[in-house]
Amino acid sequence: MRKVNKKAFTLSELLIAVVIIGVISAITISSLIQTTQKKELEAGFKKQYSALKQAIIMLKMNDGLDFTPDNYKSTFMEKLASQYNVIQDCGHINYNQGCILLDDDSSFSYYKSFTNGTLSRSYFDDGGFISADGTLFLIEQGSQAQDKIGNYLVTVDVNGYTKKPGKMGYDLFMFQITTDGDVLPMGANNTYFSNYREDYCSKSTNSSNNGYTCAYYAAVDKDYFTKL
Repeated sequence: MRKVNKKAFTLSELLIAVVIIGVISAITISSLIQTTQKKELEAGFKKQYSALKQAIIMLKMNDGLDFTPDNYKSTFMEKLASQYNVIQDCGHINYNQGCILLDDDSSFSYYKSFTNGTLSRSYFDDGGFISADGTLFLIEQGSQAQDKIGNYLVTVDVNGYTKKPGKMGYDLFMFQITTDGDVLPMGANNTYFSNYREDYCSKSTNSSNNGYTCAYYAAVDKDYFTKL
């Protein structure tokens, strides 16, 4: 019988094939993880936006009051918390108590801006609480929030304050409560930062307020999260 020579792979060829397969697998897995995370953030945003609107509706029905400092003074946070199953009071960030703590030098780095830079805490540092599902609510009820259409700002970490990425416009979103009880994503027409809508949700600015108006885009752009 005639012998047939069978060519086998060399060890180096096998190693190259294994490396290629490993690289492709790593890229695929990384892409799947990112896609899953984005979908989770989108679902969390929609859920918490809807829940916040419902909480404000119930609060309005129960109290029958406009959301003004004369009616609520500094009790807005307590009233809002009453609409949730709260498991922890986070206290006042500036007093360095509760959930979100300042750095040793009193700077703030717990959350980052949309471009991963320093984020100003000035518009969500008057208190906060955590609901039973781990969602963090941060409140601004001081002079920074007072505006012609509303006097309270609510910033929500939609996937919980212990989970990454911890960035404004990714898992942290700001909303404005109007005097008559509407909940508007920050950046929407007539909200506090509507004139800075593009500047404060931009991949090309280093502003410490960058990310504040991303809630608007998250609410109106169906592809917002896939583009993160």
